[in-house]
Amino acid sequence: FWLVGPLVTFAAVVALLIAARYYDRLPVRPPDCGFRKVTGIPCVGCGGTRSMRALAEGKIVEATRFNPAVVMGVFVSVAWIAAGWTRYQRGILPPSIPEQNRRLKRNLLVAGGLLLLNWIYLIFHLP
Repeated sequence: FWLVGPLVTFAAVVALLIAARYYDRLPVRPPDCGFRKVTGIPCVGCGGTRSMRALAEGKIVEATRFNPAVVMGVFVSVAWIAAGWTRYQRGILPPSIPEQNRRLKRNLLVAGGLLLLNWIYLIFHLP
């Protein structure tokens, strides 16, 4: 229970970092942001590809400039694995379903708030 979500998420993050590392050799490119084309302002994911490419090269500050949420997401996935591993090793039982639902709602609100702040940052500072 404690390790499935974190390990799947971490595997996806590693796959994205590998793809970003070899981005120039990939046969396809992501399309330009349709939201930005229509509105003239970046979407919440704008700069994500450049951020992952910078992270894959070890340029954390540059990656943060492109999209802070991407960098935070990578570090949160690592922290999630550490927390899950610790709970697993200690034999902590999963919380009840109502408690899981409460945590899920709380985490969605926090994530939504952070993404809103990230979007405001991108609107004013995306290079």
